[in-house]
Amino acid sequence: MRQIGLEILKDRKSKILSAVIYHYIKTGKPVGSNALIEEYNISLSSAAVRNLMADLEKEGFLSHPHTSAGRIPTDKGYRAYVDTLVKLQNFAIEEEAKLKKEYERKHNETEAILSETSRILSCLSQYTGFVVAPKTQYDVIKNIELVQISNEELLVVLLTQSGIVKHKRVKIFLTQVQINKLRNFLNDKLRGISVAQANKRILLEIKNFRQNEAVILDAAEKIGDVFYNIQDDVYVDGTSNVVTVENFNDFEPVKSLIRFNEDKEKFIKIINKDFSSTGINVKIGSENTLAELKDLSVVTNVYKCDKCAVGVLGIIGPKRMEYEKMMSLVNKVSEMLNNFFKNKK
Repeated sequence: MRQIGLEILKDRKSKILSAVIYHYIKTGKPVGSNALIEEYNISLSSAAVRNLMADLEKEGFLSHPHTSAGRIPTDKGYRAYVDTLVKLQNFAIEEEAKLKKEYERKHNETEAILSETSRILSCLSQYTGFVVAPKTQYDVIKNIELVQISNEELLVVLLTQSGIVKHKRVKIFLTQVQINKLRNFLNDKLRGISVAQANKRILLEIKNFRQNEAVILDAAEKIGDVFYNIQDDVYVDGTSNVVTVENFNDFEPVKSLIRFNEDKEKFIKIINKDFSSTGINVKIGSENTLAELKDLSVVTNVYKCDKCAVGVLGIIGPKRMEYEKMMSLVNKVSEMLNNFFKNKK
């Protein structure tokens, strides 16, 4: 007979106790094993749940009214439940404090903050946390730098208002004098407008550019294409958390989630459908259009820069997740990211 590890047994008991207390608070009636299985998606047999409830009773966490087959929490049970909630709350407060410190320490490192935010989401939820970087097309251009890195390639470095840095290579050679002229031209014409407007603005402005600067004009057109084709990024942490959830070990569609970073453009496209949503958005199982997510739930929210939504963050976990807690977590972290962009200006 397979032995159950002590940590797994402890975790199961904790979940059973929490479910019993929550159900008893809600209904005021003694709780039986069938009610727990039916209403709280506990993936155990009735016999296994009854045995765990019996153990909790022996340990003094539950009591068994003589007139009922169900159980109710004792004072000791309530105390364990409250202590667990306090621990979770304290952990969340500590993580929030850590995140705030990171925001202060890395106030000019937007990518580092987004990566840290995905880690916090994963750590607090114990599922997969992700942050889709600010949509570059809606971001405002702050500065453009040009560096000739070889005889064939010019590196275009774009810094946006939200702090995102994008690098793109363009196949062209310019002298240092030409680079200086082009850099000045681009910054003069493009600073303060969105990346989405940059390509069109360049095409309009180069018509008035001096005709004897044909090489620079050609380079400007190619750089315009760079702005048109910039891709967004996604920061992900804790993909392995999903597949270690109980009973998910042999679930191949979920395991494939670990590899979705290889097709991040597809993932970003799906997640960005929530970009125009207001408030928390929850997709459950088949409501997700990405095949790897069809047996999972995704909780998302947008985050803002200058009161305008610029990106999406959230968590991916099993359908039996604690939705209220996960929605609250995603909402709280999005508020903190909003404050980061607000204070960054």
